[in-house]
Amino acid sequence: MADDSKNSPGPRAASQRTWRDDVSAEWTRFTSGFTRENIVSNLKTLAWVVPLTLLIWIWAEREQVQPAKDVSVPFELTSSDPNRIVSLKPPQDKNVVLELQGPQGRLQELLTRFRGGTMPEGLKVEVPPNYQWNQDWTLDTLPLVRGQKIFADYGVTVLGVQPTRIEVSIDQLIEREARVVVAPGLKNVDATFDPSTVKIRGPLRLLNRAAQAPNTHDDSGRLLIYGDVRTTPQGHHDEEDVLLTRPAELQDERVAVVAPKKIHASVDVRQADKTIRIPSMTVTEDVPDSLLDKYKVVWDRQPVIQNITVTGPPDLIDAIQRPDFEPKPKARVVVTQQDAAAGDMRTKVVQYDLPKGVEVSDDDKKRTVTFKLVDRSQLPPP
Repeated sequence: MADDSKNSPGPRAASQRTWRDDVSAEWTRFTSGFTRENIVSNLKTLAWVVPLTLLIWIWAEREQVQPAKDVSVPFELTSSDPNRIVSLKPPQDKNVVLELQGPQGRLQELLTRFRGGTMPEGLKVEVPPNYQWNQDWTLDTLPLVRGQKIFADYGVTVLGVQPTRIEVSIDQLIEREARVVVAPGLKNVDATFDPSTVKIRGPLRLLNRAAQAPNTHDDSGRLLIYGDVRTTPQGHHDEEDVLLTRPAELQDERVAVVAPKKIHASVDVRQADKTIRIPSMTVTEDVPDSLLDKYKVVWDRQPVIQNITVTGPPDLIDAIQRPDFEPKPKARVVVTQQDAAAGDMRTKVVQYDLPKGVEVSDDDKKRTVTFKLVDRSQLPPP
C-alpha cells in the first residue's frame, strides 16, 4: 500500500496557504467594489446623505434651548374691544426688559420681529377686557406679558419682566361733536366753515377735561377745533381743503378727527390789530351801596396800575388815544360781602372796562391790588 503521508502537506505549508488565501480573498472583495457602477451609486448616496446630515446638525443647533437676559423691547398696550383704549400713564418708559428662554433660532426670530430692521413691530400687550373702564389701574407685568399668544407661537417662555408693575389708564373711547372756529390768536380774521362741525374721537375722561379748559369750548360746552385759514390777503377770500388744528388740551395721540379732516372756509381778513401801551389807569372800587354804607375801602397803596398793553382794531386804538374819547378805558376791583367777612387785607385781580374788540395782554389780566374793608363805626371822626 502506498504511503499517502508523502503526498499530504505538512502543518507549516497548510498554515501559509490559509493566510495567503485569506488575504487574497479580502483583497478580491475590496477591489471588486471599485466598479464604475458602485462608485456612481455611492456618490449618489452621498449627494443626499451629506446635506441631510448638515440639516440635522443645523436644526439641532437651532432647536437647542437658550436663555436671553436683559432684553429691552418696546411695547404697546392694546385692547380687543374697539370701544376701549388702554394707555400707559406718563412718565413711564415704553420699554420692558425681558428674560426669555426658548429654541435659539425661534428666539432670535422673535427678537428680530420685536426690535430689528427698519420697522420693528414691538411687543403688542393686549390687556384683558375685564377691567372697568374710565379708571386707572396698576397691573402686574409678568402674568400680563407671559400670557401674550406670540410667545407660545414661537415656543418661547417668559421668565421675568421689568418693571414688575405698570400703571395704566383704561378709558371708554367715544365720539363728540366739535365746532370749527378761527384760532383765538387771529383777532383780525372772521370766517365761516362748511361743514361747521366735525366729529372727534378720544378717551372719555380726556374729552371731559378738555371741555372744561379755557378756549376749548363754546358757551354751550361744545368742544372747539380750529380751522387753519390764511391771514392774507386783506379782504375776502375762499379756501378749499382747510386743515384742522386742535387746542393743546386735545393734542394727544389718542385723539383723532374722524371726519371730515378738511373743510371749506369763507374768510374775511381785516386790517391787522394795533397794540399800544396806556401809561397808567386808576383802579376804582366796584362796591354795592349797602356794603359801602357800612365799610370803607382802605388801600394798601395808591390804587394805580401802570403800563397796560392793549390790542384791538386800528380805528378803535386810535380813538382811545384821543383826549375826548368816552368812555375812557378804566380798571376796577369788585368788592363783595365775602371781602368784608375776611377782615384782613385782601388781594384781588383787576378787571378792565374797554371798548368791544379791545383786549389787554395776558400779563395785564393778572394784575392785582390789595385792600381791606374797615367798619366805619371804628373809624375816628372826621
